[in-house]
Parts: sequence; C-alpha cells; structure tokens
Amino acid sequence: MNESQIHRGEICLIMATRGRPEFLTEVFAALKSTTAQPDKVSLWLYVDEDDAITRKAIDSSALNDAGVKVNWHIGPNTSGLCETQHTLWRNSGKTAEIFMILADDICFMTSGWDDIIRDTSKKFPNGIFLACPYDPTSADTCTYPIFGRRWLETLQYIFPGHFPYWWDDRWVHQIGEMAGCYVRLPIDLRPIRGKGKTRRMRDLPFWARFFQLTLDERKDSAKKIIEAMNLTPEEKSAALKNLEQHATELEKQQEKFSDLYTIFQEERFTLHTPEERRAFNPGYFKKEADAVALMIQFAQWRMAEKKFADAIKFLDATFMSNIRLRQAIDLKVQCLRELGKNSEADKLAKETLAAWPEMNFFRRIFRFLGMVATEGKTMIIGFLQSGKKPK
Repeated sequence: MNESQIHRGEICLIMATRGRPEFLTEVFAALKSTTAQPDKVSLWLYVDEDDAITRKAIDSSALNDAGVKVNWHIGPNTSGLCETQHTLWRNSGKTAEIFMILADDICFMTSGWDDIIRDTSKKFPNGIFLACPYDPTSADTCTYPIFGRRWLETLQYIFPGHFPYWWDDRWVHQIGEMAGCYVRLPIDLRPIRGKGKTRRMRDLPFWARFFQLTLDERKDSAKKIIEAMNLTPEEKSAALKNLEQHATELEKQQEKFSDLYTIFQEERFTLHTPEERRAFNPGYFKKEADAVALMIQFAQWRMAEKKFADAIKFLDATFMSNIRLRQAIDLKVQCLRELGKNSEADKLAKETLAAWPEMNFFRRIFRFLGMVATEGKTMIIGFLQSGKKPK
C-alpha cells in the first residue's frame, strides 16, 4: 500500500462467526464499553451463506450496536478459518495500520485496549510486529494475534492456509519469536462460556507432526520479516543469530513427539464424535491431501540431498493421515535401501505389492498387444492413404 493510503491509528478487527448471535451480542457490548477511540476501530465479520440463524439476526438489526463500524461479509462455507480471514483482510482494503484476529466468543475486559495496541505500534515505526493479549486458556500461544500492517504485506498472508483447525496461531507465534518482534500485551480477553471444544478437529497426530516438520517454512518467513525491517548490518546479524537459536530449540521439540499424547488431546478437545470425524468431508480431505503432498515434496528434496533418514521422517508423517499413497511408500522403500536396511525395505515392498497388485505379467502382455494394435492400425491407414490421389 502507498503510505498515504494508510489510516494512522486505525485497528481492523477480523472475526468469523457461525450460529451464535447471542454470543455476538455480548462481544459487541464488551467492545462498545471498552474501546477508547471507536472512530478508529472497524470490525469485519464473515458469515457462512447457510448460517440462517446469524443472517436472520443481522436482518432484524439485532446486531447493529458494537460501538464501532461493523462490516458483514456473507460467503461460502470454507474448509478452514484462514480462508475467511483472508477474505475479510482483502475486503477491508488493507488500509488499517493494525489488524487483529478475534473469535466470536471472546470479550475485551480491559478498558482502552485499543490505545494499548496503538502505543505498542509506535515502538515499531517500521510497522512490522506481532503482539498478543493475555489469554488465560492458552498462555504459551499467540491465540489472538495482532499484526502490524507491514508484517502482513511482507508475508502476504495472515495465516499460511495449511490447517483446518488449530496451529495457525502457533505458526505466527514462532515466526514472531524467531524474528525477534513478538510482544505480550496487558490486555485481558475472556471467553464467554469458558474454553470450548474445537470444530473440524480430526487426525490430530498427523497435523501435530505436520506442524513440526514444516519449521523450515516458518524460518523462511522469519528471515523475510528480518529482511523487511531495514536493520543495520550489526542488527541484522544479531537478529539472524536469535533466529537460529530459537529454531534450534524448536527442532529439539520434534524429537519429543508422541502420537498417544496427541490422541489424548484430540479426545479432550474435539467437538465431534468418532463417527462424525470418520465421515467424509470434501473440504477437510482437500486440506489433508495438500498437506500430504507437501510432506512428500519435502521428502524428495531431502532425498536429492542424500539425507535419507530425514526424508523418512516426512514420509512417516504421511502414514499418520487417512490418505495412503503408493508413491510415499515407494519412496520410503528407496530410502531404506539407501540406508542399508534391505530386509526392512523388502518387507515394506512386499506389503505394498499386496495392497496395490501390479499384475506385471498381464501388463506386459497388454503392452505388447497394444503396441501391435497401434502399429497395425498405422500400417493399414498408411496403406489405404497411399492409393488415393491428392485432389
């Protein structure tokens, strides 16, 4: 954005909501009573097209009084919150100086919360920072991230779009810490009915492992943030050193992964029954398929670098998903052979053949017959054409 287009001091709140206008009424009341400069705050809300309850409340003017300017967007049901947030970010015009992600069941408890955010922004005149208010339900994660506008301009996303649930907040949190521009704010946000259950949650072991193994993406993003800060050579060197130190600590956490613990977490926090989680969902399937494809791509890159043990970590992650790909198993067989684990490779190859029979004998016959049929057809057509005179 051109600097002249930015509305100084303006805070844009981004929120997705579904099916609970009674919660929004409380959220709006808290917003109205705690905002110091309401003329410099805008609220953008995404509502699903099929959310009849919320749409009825909007049409009845029951959700008009938030004390700030409210903007509604009615759109299709998405496979993740990220898509709704990006839509609102684009529709807002991106002219605010600060953007904050909120949930539809969270109330501001701190009066003048918006001035606290503005004062924090002044400490980062380059417009690149990540901040987070106090969250009693998740003290170690940037649950409701606050972005300086140039952070978003640099990365060109609010969240990466990989995940159907969770992880997005932790993704940006780690980037902020690695880039050295993350701050906690003395702003109190409280859930209306306490910590609730998580929609869309399923296959938590796979997504937890996927998050760990995509650390390199977050490192690259942190480097982009540092590059955009226009630091002196000495400051940049110190920032990159801090990045590597944080990344090393995060890499150590990868070795502590426990699929049993993540299963416990899934059963603890999911909103849905096992039957509901097993039901086919096209939107979720696409998210998982994209994630599995990325894991295989990362594995291939490691194999090209002869890092076969590392490649197996990515391939094993795909086996935690509901999607089984022959190519992933074949790549693991190749890695095992390169590591000298031939007996293990032979066993896996045999299991793969049982799951995906190749029928090589019949394939060779059909390939031969197909070649004869194709060549024969070509000869016949050529013979027939040779006797015709051109017009």
